[in-house]
Amino acid sequence: MIAQDFSGNYASDISVQNSRAFENATNWLDSVDISLLTCGPGQEVWSYYGHTALRIQDKVHDSDVAVNWGMFSFKQPFFELRFVFGLADYQIGIFPMSDFIAEYSAEGRWVRQQRLQLSRQEKLKILRAIEENAKPENRTYRYNFFYDNCSTRAREMILTNIGYSNTNFKDNNVRTSYREEIHKLNEQDHWARFGNDLLLGVYADSDLERRNWEFLPDNLSKDFATEGRKDFVNESSVEDGVSPVTSNGFITLVDSTSYVIPPVSQENVEQASGITPQEVAIGFALVIAVLTILEIYRKKNLWWLDTTLLVLTGLPGLILLAMVFSQHPTVQLNFQILILNPLNLIFVWKVTKKMRMGKQYWYFELYGWLLLLSLFLQIWQTYAEGMSILACTLLIRNGIKSTMLELNSYGLHKYVHKKFYRNKRKQETTK
Repeated sequence: MIAQDFSGNYASDISVQNSRAFENATNWLDSVDISLLTCGPGQEVWSYYGHTALRIQDKVHDSDVAVNWGMFSFKQPFFELRFVFGLADYQIGIFPMSDFIAEYSAEGRWVRQQRLQLSRQEKLKILRAIEENAKPENRTYRYNFFYDNCSTRAREMILTNIGYSNTNFKDNNVRTSYREEIHKLNEQDHWARFGNDLLLGVYADSDLERRNWEFLPDNLSKDFATEGRKDFVNESSVEDGVSPVTSNGFITLVDSTSYVIPPVSQENVEQASGITPQEVAIGFALVIAVLTILEIYRKKNLWWLDTTLLVLTGLPGLILLAMVFSQHPTVQLNFQILILNPLNLIFVWKVTKKMRMGKQYWYFELYGWLLLLSLFLQIWQTYAEGMSILACTLLIRNGIKSTMLELNSYGLHKYVHKKFYRNKRKQETTK
């Protein structure tokens, strides 16, 4: 057809015919509903933060499936290490909606559905994009908890095929941080929160833009509920009052909201119990305080205590050092490494050798200054629960021990000085 020389009128007729043919061929898309699924938190640590998927219902072809970008397997070699270092691989999976509902119902997790307002062309683009994504060569992707996860994948699948320019999405500052957002969901599990906060560095405390804020499923759901479509603003459906409208007068991106699995009352949910990291830190501080008082009162040199503290703080420091090489930018710069310092393992032998002789090695004093610096740097970074107490305990112990060693060194020097002159006077008297 392109090779032939059609007159202008005939070409126009062909264009109209093609348009009608396409319209007739895509009529079935009117029976297709694409919805954003948001799942509530579960009991396992990895499920505290919820989940996002897409639901595609095709009434003409009697199809109802869930599209899920959160597929992973613990059977992957070194999965936990790969996850921590940002090297975990996830996959897209497409399953019958009945299986999806059964799984989340068995786990006691609610599922909210938000049906999206989409044109035929947009539905077709999304379906084709999902089909392409589900091919064996495309289905695996490198997962990142903050930047590339099940929520961000679902969002991009929708918005890139709609076009960001066709929505009133604004990537403004939301005055919160990654750390604050995950604290909202793991506040009942002190040790899970401690583990997260220990690994997360200063960048996790930076203010987020709205697009980054949507890394959590519920945050994405909230934004979809309030965003509008600029390209639908003048359609008759608005005038007829059929479609809900945003505060700015745009047709909402979400057509309707309902619960596939309703939330269960949380009144009878037990609060997390057991000892907390802060209580452990306080107990640790009391033990160190008692031993230090005994050391001063009995005038002993408990060098083994300082050796133990250097080893115990140096070993977890190796983990923080390893995080420097992670693919997660939020863990690469962590001021808590000044407290749990891997350098302690390098200098522990020298420090112990000098301390047994009643002398101080230069690194021991340097470690005290690093502890003081770590407390100051809390202005920019939120530390894990109990870490500030640990830093203060180690700093006080370091200061007291350094003072004792200096006084001991001064007293020994004074004693040697007196003994030297006493012997010298004896020699002169003998002569």
